[in-house]
Amino acid sequence: METQPVQIDDVELEAGRAAARYINSLIRGASSPTTPRTRQQSVEVGERRIARFRRFLKCLGNPQDSVRYVHVGGTSGKGSVAAKVAAGLTASGLTTGLHCTPYLQTVLEKFECDGRLARPAELAELVSWIRPHVDAFARNDPGGRPTYGMVCVALTLEFFRRRGVDIAVMEVGSGGRYDLTNVVKPELAIITSVGADHLKSLGGTLENVAWHKAGIFKPGAMAMAGSIPDIAREPLRQEAKNIGVRLVEISSSSTDFRETNCVLARAVLSGLNDRGFSISDHSSMAISQTGLAGRFEQMPDHRVVYLDGAHNRDKAHALAMLLQKSKPSGLTVGVFGMVGYRAAADVLPSLLPQVSGWVATEPQVYGKNPLSLNQIAATGAELGRPPACQIAEPKAAMDAAIDIAGPGGAVVCAGSVYLAGNLRALWYPTDAIERQGTMWPTVCGR
Repeated sequence: METQPVQIDDVELEAGRAAARYINSLIRGASSPTTPRTRQQSVEVGERRIARFRRFLKCLGNPQDSVRYVHVGGTSGKGSVAAKVAAGLTASGLTTGLHCTPYLQTVLEKFECDGRLARPAELAELVSWIRPHVDAFARNDPGGRPTYGMVCVALTLEFFRRRGVDIAVMEVGSGGRYDLTNVVKPELAIITSVGADHLKSLGGTLENVAWHKAGIFKPGAMAMAGSIPDIAREPLRQEAKNIGVRLVEISSSSTDFRETNCVLARAVLSGLNDRGFSISDHSSMAISQTGLAGRFEQMPDHRVVYLDGAHNRDKAHALAMLLQKSKPSGLTVGVFGMVGYRAAADVLPSLLPQVSGWVATEPQVYGKNPLSLNQIAATGAELGRPPACQIAEPKAAMDAAIDIAGPGGAVVCAGSVYLAGNLRALWYPTDAIERQGTMWPTVCGR
């Protein structure tokens, strides 16, 4: 496989999109709120899930065993820390893979090496390779066809193997202990934070959430954690003790999550340096300059427009603190929308005080139903701040918010990474991203 894109024509672009359509065809209906589970129930479900995925990987030749890894989990900050760590490793001369989830605009975002997305042709080749294995597994395994998540993670692992990366940085999807990424054997695992997200599926308490996240710690690998609430710290320490490793706890006094993420990323690279990876002095600058698309990202526009994927209580609070520092002199108008299994009451209380008005909308994403306009608007009304208007189509909602903000005003989008992806395409067209292999193509849409 090539490491640098040359020129991507329409034929290659369509081949990649056909591969993406196949991957999406594996989605089994729309996601819905997770059934509440006790810790024991989550263990039983998780053990079956991981065992099944390992059977599938065995059919593929266990691609996960060919690469060295950094594993990044946490309630908030894990994607940004993963991206910063990967950038620091690349700046140190190491061929570095990066897997972040979910993607904003194109599935190619899940397949990154040295800061560039995979070519569409690479995705097409990977899908052609895996399809016969998917069909065979569907015939022979008691659980039937592999899930969308199983195929996506397996493709990523094979992508890293084919690229021959020196190291890959893997972001956990949800939880950790039974997340599909937890088949890798990391050099270092870090938990950036522990908060009240995915409570239903992770046992209902912060202690159980921490226990699930601690499952990415492995014997013989470095274990790190960011600033963790007291109630959740003990499960992490106990897990590290049980497997015979020392837990390195990293503190940050900053209230700006961007600065905290940099502190954590530098700690990871320092740990890797101690394990024999040659980390360059250039890595610190790379960490500072690297951000993740859709995370308090300012659009290239003469107006002030921020896109952020804040979708839980902790992330909404962190975004609110940034908005307090970044407010322009004019009106600030919100564009808020969420997927159906999220709670507007977790996000709006922090965000509504930061805006002069807001527009309710609905994220558009394959396989996930949105929180309806009426539902999110009702939550705003209960808080004494009903929306100025309700517009289901995200791009039309953004146009309305820009009109309301007027000259000198600002617009902030939040509530869902999928909504951020919908709106980001206004400035960074998906076609340009796929052709140029970067989330920041030179041709902008507005």
